[in-house]
Amino acid sequence: MKRKRAIIPIFISHLGCPNDCVFCNQKKISGTESYILPEQMRDIIEMHLETMDAEQVEIAFFGGSFTGIEIERQKAYLQVASEYVRSGVVESIRLSTRPDYIDDDILDNLREHHVKTIELGVQSFSEEVLKNAKRGHDVHAVYKAAKRIKDCGFDLGIQLMYGLPGDDFEKFFFSVRESIRLRADCVRLYPVLVIKSTELNELYRELKYVPSTLEETVEGLAKALKLYHQAGIPVIRIGLQRTDMIDLGREVVAGPFHPAIRELVYDDLFYEAIMRNWSTQESEDIWVNPKQVSHLLGHKKRNLEKNSNLRKLILKQSGDIEMDTLRIGSEDVISIFE
Repeated sequence: MKRKRAIIPIFISHLGCPNDCVFCNQKKISGTESYILPEQMRDIIEMHLETMDAEQVEIAFFGGSFTGIEIERQKAYLQVASEYVRSGVVESIRLSTRPDYIDDDILDNLREHHVKTIELGVQSFSEEVLKNAKRGHDVHAVYKAAKRIKDCGFDLGIQLMYGLPGDDFEKFFFSVRESIRLRADCVRLYPVLVIKSTELNELYRELKYVPSTLEETVEGLAKALKLYHQAGIPVIRIGLQRTDMIDLGREVVAGPFHPAIRELVYDDLFYEAIMRNWSTQESEDIWVNPKQVSHLLGHKKRNLEKNSNLRKLILKQSGDIEMDTLRIGSEDVISIFE
């Protein structure tokens, strides 16, 4: 059976970024010290196409700020990618950039080259947090760029970070609500990690920055995921992808790092759904889709450790139970996003 979607990643590392924000060492985050040249793209695309069996294939430029690259190099990258779109082999093109690197001329060029999705590295809608992170632009630039992207017919992606200097639950959820209000088409959520060779690492060493705990982060991201689900906005990533470099004790100095943080978020949502709806606290059957038994129990059975009463529930599995739902006893099916 074919996969529904597949992505061909083109890593441009730190290209287009004017400077490192306090949290960023892009070469470490992307897991590469170099970037792919336009003339290397065809070999990479063809290599991926040979092994892919998907209904929709997307070319995605990762790392850096694509529209901050000099225009001729942007066009060189996009010309190669758009050839595959025009031929019908590839369905779309995706890229990410900064809010202050969007204007009408840039958008005209992206439209001409068949770009479908523009992801903005927003990080926060708080003026204070943007300033502390040394983003180099104000929140007005975010709103202006998001409106232009939507008005021009592109899909808008928004990337937010949880735990930046000066951030808190209130500011983070303001950012979540604003991204929903702006009708984002997709979202990525990144917990802030302290990476080597960043200004944030210096602040951490000087005790001027305290990272969020893993527990706080999972709780915040679970609540955010619920809000996005209720708004019909897909969260396409939670957390940085683990690489040889991005690992605790290597390039990650501190912060809420976990190799499967999205799984922990779903564990939390299942736990909350059970506790909200299991009124008797007595022995009952609990039904779940076989693919999500691990979420019900929690990573390393962490949900059972939170509340030993959960051991009274008799686990039953059924493929008839939809994903992200459960049923306790004879009650109606419960969504974990309610």
